[in-house]
Amino acid sequence: MPIVIENLTYTYQTGSVNAFTALKDISLTIEDGEFVGLIGHTGSGKSTLIQQLNGLMQPTSGRVTVDGFDMNDKKQRKSGRALVGMVFQYPDYQLFDETVYKDISFGPKNLKLDEAEIDRRVREAMRLVGLDFDEFAEKSPFELSGGEKRRTALAGIIAMYPKYLVLDEPMAGLDPSGRKAVLEMIEGFRKQLGCAVVMVSHSMDDIARSAEKVVVLRSGEIFKMGTPREIFSMADELNEMGLEPPFAARMAASLRRGGIDLPHGLYTNEALVDALEAWKRGEKHV
Repeated sequence: MPIVIENLTYTYQTGSVNAFTALKDISLTIEDGEFVGLIGHTGSGKSTLIQQLNGLMQPTSGRVTVDGFDMNDKKQRKSGRALVGMVFQYPDYQLFDETVYKDISFGPKNLKLDEAEIDRRVREAMRLVGLDFDEFAEKSPFELSGGEKRRTALAGIIAMYPKYLVLDEPMAGLDPSGRKAVLEMIEGFRKQLGCAVVMVSHSMDDIARSAEKVVVLRSGEIFKMGTPREIFSMADELNEMGLEPPFAARMAASLRRGGIDLPHGLYTNEALVDALEAWKRGEKHV
């Protein structure tokens, strides 16, 4: 069963003079196993929306169900929340124990697993995120680099085997090689665990590379939802919203303006290279 968001509206400080509606009538379904990219300008409601998915916030109106569990219902919320793993933009907020091992094992312990299973999950999660067990298990998480903290926070969520993995700017502050490594890691454990991924990102290139469905938020509403090809073909609309299309889409548009006959809808570097090679061979695109 999927995550279903129905007519969700969320207002901060309801009833006060400072009331602000951050989300307005949002309806969205997150299917099992799919990769959803969530984009929008700062203040568009992205972080507010993802915090509804595991019940950290409850809608002012409308509802969220996770595999049929109503997140408005306190009793059902616990069961729904167990299916949703969330990694925040700043991993320091999620790290608290004295060693990396203890931090990652916290979630599995709360699931009442036996020690052997806990140990197996910790080791597996550390392997999946690229943390060497012998090197990092007994380190304090507060002695780690920013990238290592992010990996530790991810490992703590992965060890719980979430059905839905929600990531808020997981590559923020990382250099290009670090961004690539984290994205490959996410893709890897998505395939291994079979979980769905919901990723908030300001990087259109990261979204273009991995997402199967892209949701564009604008001023708390869904402006557009579709495949990456459909969304990133809307270069003018995205630019107007302050969202820079992926590099490949921008480069293709520039080359078309220079007289090179390239198809529309190019949004990945690989597709752009293939199209340029076809153009050099004199092939006409359909």
